[in-house]
Amino acid sequence: MLSRSAKHLYWLARYIERTENIARMIDVNLELILDFPDDHSLNWKPLIDTLDINDLFENKYKKYNENNVLNFLFEDSRNLSSLNNCLEMSKYNIETIKDDLPKSANIKLNELYDHVVGKKISKIHKRKKLHHLTQIVSMTQGFFGAINNNLSRGYEFEFIRLGRFIERTDMISRIIDCLCISKSEKQTHDFSTMEWLSMLTTLSAQDAFRKVSKGEADREEVISFLLKNDSFPRSVYRALLIIEECLKNLPKSKKLLLMNSKIIKKCERSRLDNYDDLKLHLFLENLEKDLSKVDLKIQSIYF
Repeated sequence: MLSRSAKHLYWLARYIERTENIARMIDVNLELILDFPDDHSLNWKPLIDTLDINDLFENKYKKYNENNVLNFLFEDSRNLSSLNNCLEMSKYNIETIKDDLPKSANIKLNELYDHVVGKKISKIHKRKKLHHLTQIVSMTQGFFGAINNNLSRGYEFEFIRLGRFIERTDMISRIIDCLCISKSEKQTHDFSTMEWLSMLTTLSAQDAFRKVSKGEADREEVISFLLKNDSFPRSVYRALLIIEECLKNLPKSKKLLLMNSKIIKKCERSRLDNYDDLKLHLFLENLEKDLSKVDLKIQSIYF
């Protein structure tokens, strides 16, 4: 398999997974603000914090209000993680490999691209924005559904899956870090419950969480579930196990398997439910650094 093709497959999956996760974060924040319109503790800055692009944002905007943040996350050409840029890069990456992928996957990506790119988010009514975002999430899942249902298992499939779950693991850790650690000090509603529910909602984890939790969503149970559950596909631990499966099916993966195994063991050994905010932040920060090293090693070996 050509290294160029492997690179395009890997980054195609990463950009589409990133599109889904950013749409999920915006959707949940918008819903919370609609549910608590008079609560000024709810704001848009945590979305920028999660992606760690505050300097880039502040170069153009003075306030972290809804219009500025949505414009930045949807349309800003300088923001490489804007939905427009993610989908432009997805189209670029699929162009040279579309003959290797199911035709249905290319159709799904075109539908997603047409739904997002070229449309001004500021022109969409607030109540219709939720439906617009839900459709984005549904369309990204439609793309991966076309891959899962129609692409033969082989190196192409594994590079797509690898890119998807590297991106997912990174984004989950960032979402947890932001929502757990970067709390607003001006809380006027029951944020001890709402914060954890919003986190579960962002990751579509409410139903799966209720099956293993006996009481209300509290900090320790939610963190443990999202970081260490071995069956929910949006937990960090489960995503790392899927990355391990991908690597086992790829050549020249011995060093990568060792690196990933060390991350898995860190998760297994860590008593995350006992960590205070600072210790949890440091754990997640180190996780993101470890994932970045895995990503760089993937690129040096295969691309």
